[in-house]
Order: sequence, then structure tokens, then C-alpha cells
Amino acid sequence: MRKLLFLTFILAFAAFIQADGALAADKLTVGNTGSSIKPAMVVLAHQMGYYKEEGLDVEIKQISNLNEGITAVQMGKLDILPLGIIPSLTFIAKCADLVIYGGTIAEGGQGVTLPQNKDKYKDMKSFKGKKVGVHRPETGHMIARAKMREAGLDLDKDVEMIRIDGFQSIIEAVSKGIVDIGFVNSGFGLIAEKKGLAIAFNIGDIAPNAVCCRQTTSRAVYDSKRGALVKFQIANLRAYKLMTDDPKTAVRKLMEYSGQPEDYVKYCLYSNVMVITMDPAANRIKEFYEIMDKNGDLPKNPQKDIAKNIDSSIYRAALDEMLKRYPKDPSFKKMNAEYAANNL
Repeated sequence: MRKLLFLTFILAFAAFIQADGALAADKLTVGNTGSSIKPAMVVLAHQMGYYKEEGLDVEIKQISNLNEGITAVQMGKLDILPLGIIPSLTFIAKCADLVIYGGTIAEGGQGVTLPQNKDKYKDMKSFKGKKVGVHRPETGHMIARAKMREAGLDLDKDVEMIRIDGFQSIIEAVSKGIVDIGFVNSGFGLIAEKKGLAIAFNIGDIAPNAVCCRQTTSRAVYDSKRGALVKFQIANLRAYKLMTDDPKTAVRKLMEYSGQPEDYVKYCLYSNVMVITMDPAANRIKEFYEIMDKNGDLPKNPQKDIAKNIDSSIYRAALDEMLKRYPKDPSFKKMNAEYAANNL
């Protein structure tokens, strides 16, 4: 009898350890700033319960800024940062063992100016002699600077880049004539238009599929929780399908989460300014890293080869699963067609 009880205890304890281990492997902590819907599919998947349905326990934790977020990822206090790309690449340049494995949005940047000047920026040569308002952690102006150099401008002489603390402040600077044009992101183009400004161009006009926010994790999480990361991406792709098939529900859920008005949420999801994407687009990441290097935006003597810090296999596995579930879905078929070009 004692032997039987002892054996039962051992088996129960082993089952508990196994269950606890599985639970730990399927728990993910994800960073977000306030009630931002920039990581819209992450928020929507969480609000709709898709993570739970895919066998995940996902907790959204608050961070005050992207540098804090990427530091938390590196220290193991956060599993995923689905915001930004500049802090991730800056840390990677210093040999941090991080992995960028998924997308959040592409493009996103916009040039805003006074209405009477909106047609003056038809090409990058038009920036000669202009004062340009920029916010440091924003990809659009970094890409535009590269395009200006390609157009033959000397950025030390021909253009005055003025760093401004925040997109709202950039809008004010343009309104007051302190700068001629400013780069904004994250739905601030809509806010600028409400303030009487005009959109001169979207960054996608000069750099289609330009890299913007990506999903970053640590090497330790990538190695130990890869299955959970695939499930996480599956849930995000389910949220994408909801956004496409049922805009009313998607908008309502994001309004409830963020407290933002309907026009703002629709602008973020459907204006095609911030292009929602789960594709890491490894090629675009590498291109942007080179742009940052040439711009002088990376630390001194950065590591040159970042191939080991970019992974597209997690997204590929998630997309394959969604193609099995929805083989005729046009969005997933389009993603599948674009995958090779983005991730060679």
C-alpha cells in the first residue's frame, strides 16, 4: 500500500512538473507604451482572446519608452517588444544577442507642412535649403535622409535637420513656421491635418515597404520559447484576418482599449499610411541597418553582419499554419507571395 501511494505521489509530482514547465514555456510578456494601438494586431489578438485560444498566457506590460523596453528584453524582464526598430538595431550594433523575428507595421512616416507648401516636396532635391523637424527614434526621416543623399544633397550644408522632442511638438513647430516640414508617425498625420496642416508625402511614396516597428526578443527566449513565438504570431495573423473581414469589431475593440476616437483608429488601421504586417522583411531590416550606419545613427564600430539577429522562420511557420486553416484567404495568399521577396 505504501509503495502504491509513493508511486502515485511520484507520478502526480512528475505530472505537475511537466504541466508547470509547459505553462512556463507558453507564457509570454509583451511590452507596450500606455494604451497605444501602434502594435494593433497584438492588442487586438489580446482583446479577442486569440492568444488564450492558441494555448498562450500573454501579459501586456507597460513600458515608458522603447529604450526601457529593449533593455527589459535584454535583461530577461520582457519576452517581446513589438515596437520600434531603432533601439533594437542600436543594441544589436553593440553585439546584444537579440533576435528580430516579426513585423508590426511598415512605412508609417509622413512629411507634414503648411497647406500652401504641400506641393513643394515632389522629390528629395526639394529639401535643399529647408529646415526639417525630426524626432530621433523615427524611421521615416532616417530613410528620407538616405534618399536626399542619393539625390545629391549634402546633408551638412544643404539641409538643416532640427531635432524636436515629440511629434506633437513637430506639428507645433511646422504650424509656427519654425521648420518648413516635419516628419511624424503613429497617426500624428491625422492630428496634423486637424490642426490645419497638410501631408506633403508618405514615406511609402519614396520607400515602399519601408521598415518600421518590428517584434524583437532575446536569444534566450527565441531558443527556449520558439513554439510559443509561433503561436503568438498565429494569433496576430488571426487578428489581421479579423481586421480585414470584420472592420466594425476590430475598430470597436481597439477603441475600447485605447480610448481613441473612431476616426483615429480607422486611420491607423485602414489609411495605408501605417501598413499592418507580421512579415519581418529581413531584407528591409538589413537595408535600414545600412542606412543607420551611413547616417551615423549607430554606435561607433558597429558589428557589420546582423544576419544571425534576424529570423523569418517563425513568421513562415505561422503563415503556413494560417494557409492550412484558410487556404483561399486572399490576404494570406498575398503574404505568401510577398514572403520570398522580403526575406531572401
